Amino acid sequence: MLIKRVELENIKSHAESTFEFERGSTAITGENGAGKTTIIEAIAWALFDLLAYKKDEFLRRGTKKGTVRVTFESSLDEREYSVYRDTMTGYYVYDPQLGFRIAEKKEEVTRFLWQHLGVEPGTDLETLFKHAIGVPQGTYTAIFLATAAERKKTFDTLLKVEEYRRSADELLRTARYVEGQINAVAMRIARAEGEVGRIDEVTARHSDLSSDVSLKRSELEKVEASVIDNRSSVTALDEIESRIASMSAEVEKHRSESHRAEFLKNQRSAGLQQSKEAAEKFAAVRVDAELHQTTLGRIHELEREREERQKMRDGLARIETAEANVRSEQTQLRAELERIQKAHASIFELQPKLADQQRLEKDVARLRTEFARAEAADREVKSIDEQLIALRESYRINLAQLKAAQESDAKAAEVDQYQARDGEIVREIAKLQASIERDEAFQREVRNGVCPILSERCLNLKNGQTLEGFLNDQFADLRTRVASLHKEHASVAASLGVSREAVKVAARAPAYEARLAEIKIEGEKYNERKALALKDRSPISEAESQLGKAEAELSALDNPKARIAVLSSDLGREPEIRETVSAAEKNLERLESDRRIAVEQLESYKDLDTNWAGATATRERTIDAHRTFIANEAAAALLAERESQFAVVERELLDVSRRLSETESAFADASKGYDRERHLVERQALVELEKRQVELRTTLDVAERRLAELAVELERLEAVRRSMQDEFREKERLDKVLETTDFIRTTLKDAAPLVARNYVWHVSQEANLLYRDITGNAERTLKWTEDYSISLEEGGYDRPFVSLSGGEQMAAALSVRLALLKQLSDIRIAFFDEPTTNMDAERRENLAQQIGQIHHFDQLFVISHDDTFDSYMDHEMRVEK
Repeated sequence: MLIKRVELENIKSHAESTFEFERGSTAITGENGAGKTTIIEAIAWALFDLLAYKKDEFLRRGTKKGTVRVTFESSLDEREYSVYRDTMTGYYVYDPQLGFRIAEKKEEVTRFLWQHLGVEPGTDLETLFKHAIGVPQGTYTAIFLATAAERKKTFDTLLKVEEYRRSADELLRTARYVEGQINAVAMRIARAEGEVGRIDEVTARHSDLSSDVSLKRSELEKVEASVIDNRSSVTALDEIESRIASMSAEVEKHRSESHRAEFLKNQRSAGLQQSKEAAEKFAAVRVDAELHQTTLGRIHELEREREERQKMRDGLARIETAEANVRSEQTQLRAELERIQKAHASIFELQPKLADQQRLEKDVARLRTEFARAEAADREVKSIDEQLIALRESYRINLAQLKAAQESDAKAAEVDQYQARDGEIVREIAKLQASIERDEAFQREVRNGVCPILSERCLNLKNGQTLEGFLNDQFADLRTRVASLHKEHASVAASLGVSREAVKVAARAPAYEARLAEIKIEGEKYNERKALALKDRSPISEAESQLGKAEAELSALDNPKARIAVLSSDLGREPEIRETVSAAEKNLERLESDRRIAVEQLESYKDLDTNWAGATATRERTIDAHRTFIANEAAAALLAERESQFAVVERELLDVSRRLSETESAFADASKGYDRERHLVERQALVELEKRQVELRTTLDVAERRLAELAVELERLEAVRRSMQDEFREKERLDKVLETTDFIRTTLKDAAPLVARNYVWHVSQEANLLYRDITGNAERTLKWTEDYSISLEEGGYDRPFVSLSGGEQMAAALSVRLALLKQLSDIRIAFFDEPTTNMDAERRENLAQQIGQIHHFDQLFVISHDDTFDSYMDHEMRVEK
């Protein structure tokens, strides 16, 4: 794989940038903040799905959408492809030769990248980039300084060791599923065996039921023949019975008509008698009833006259009420005129006091302003005094802090000395510890005082001294020195902490000095403001006394200005009131005239009450005659009609009696040849035969349906017997699948540590070659152990990673990470982001030489803000702000 081009649009500090790359090593330089690291972040995001923060933070400020396009040459087919990704949802692979997109969305793009980056499907691209291809700035050696548990978690994921364990766990679920399927098949076989056992029973029941159906068919045929014979005899008797019933109904009909005609004759007779009695009463009361009608008309006319008289009385009452209201209003208006005359006199008396009120109001306003100004000045002086007190306290505290900072300068100067001594002690402890471990290994090989190298007694021993004793003496000396160094290291570490804290305190001295100067300036400003406030402040008690005196004099005047204003408003209404008095007098004259007219009109109704009493007496006297007249008028009018109706009813009754006699004679003749008991016996016999016919037909239908069901059940059981053989074959197959699954799962569980050990061995060998290539020293051996730690063997001693110098740690970490990349993928590209951070010039130069000596990689990218790498890289690219 070879990265050819990176195009950025609206990504962080890049508005629109394009970067071309070639094979070999490239130094990317520029000022801090120019966007150098952004190039690596864009490649990691597009190709390895790694973005260390949110998309909004990756987007250029003020824009809505940012895009990244990375063009690379595939190591699979040596063709160029372009991967596009934006901060919205766009993510695809474009083939420039074909001219269209060949992968869309994250899932398809990831599968494409697995194939063309030369990594196994399922590889976590984000972890691969973070720990092998493009280690983040400042973290090259961090993981190798971490605990064994943290290293195991990181590198197990990278080497896919966990995938073997996870696959074994996944196969456990598969095994459980197959076991479930086997149990299900076994249950189906058990159910089938239970059902197949019923075949003999069902066959016997089918045979018995077939015989029973044949017998019932024969009996049904006999019963149906008997039903046909009995039905013809019963039908003839039914016809005779029907004729007799028809004649009986005709007789009952004529009897009913006879009874109705007789009832109607009696009803008509009663109605005729009622009309005759009503005609007699109607003639007796006719004169008084007509007088009652005339009296009612007269009362109606008098009622209308009473209503007219009441309206006149109501009008007279309204006139008298209005006249009383006008007289009351006239009295009030005269009282108003008298009050206005008094107001003229009061205004004349108040005019001299008005000038005094105006003078006092001006004095009160002036004195209130002076009093408010004096109070404000007093509050200002008190506030300034409080602020000056706080400022003096702040000045005292800052002065004490400044003295403490100045006293810390001496201790701060010792920090470099303590740091150097701390490093020396750590390295010396590491060397002594390595010696102890080597000697312990040597002691384990010693047997009976014989040297394990020469296989003979050691000649350096004193008389009476054993080899084991000699080694124990050596261990005691070394351990004593190690303990002494640990004690010194604790003391130096404590002193170093104190010196570092002194450096922080001493660094604050300029800030304390600046704050003291600010406090002096603020104090001068407060004193100036206080002097101005004291000038404006006058005695508050004197101002308050003068103000109270002026307000008392003003209150004693009782506000003549407002009283004159009220009285003047009353004087303005005098013309209006006099005009209202004149209108009231005219209104009284009009109302008096209307009252006299109303009295004259009421005089014409003086006899109305007498006429009303006479008419009501006549009405009460003739009311009974009127009621009798009304009650009998309708019945008397029907007398002639009811006489005619009575004659017609008498003729109808004679005709109905004759027809009834004839019908009764014919019914008696027809009933002589009919035997009802014989008819009932034969009908009951027919009913019993039909009932038996229905029972046999129903039973036969049920039996035939049951026979068909048994035949279907036999066919189903035969099918179950055939399917049970298939289930036996399926169970045998599933048993073999379960056995194979358990074998694969056990193999995967056992393979995980073997795979990890194999990876570590190959990576260790490759890392050792790279380390020797980078450092140019073939006498050292780099080891990457099974707990993923790094050690360096030199002169027969193993030095742990923590005891290596900074340059040695960086070279060792680079070697292991590059070896991992070569082992895990076909990718021959690596990124180094600010690898010289916190290094002095000499160390930066050494690291640049080491990285420049890395071979077997197609592209190496080094990002740095200085020019250390320029002379050691094949290409240089400078990024400007």
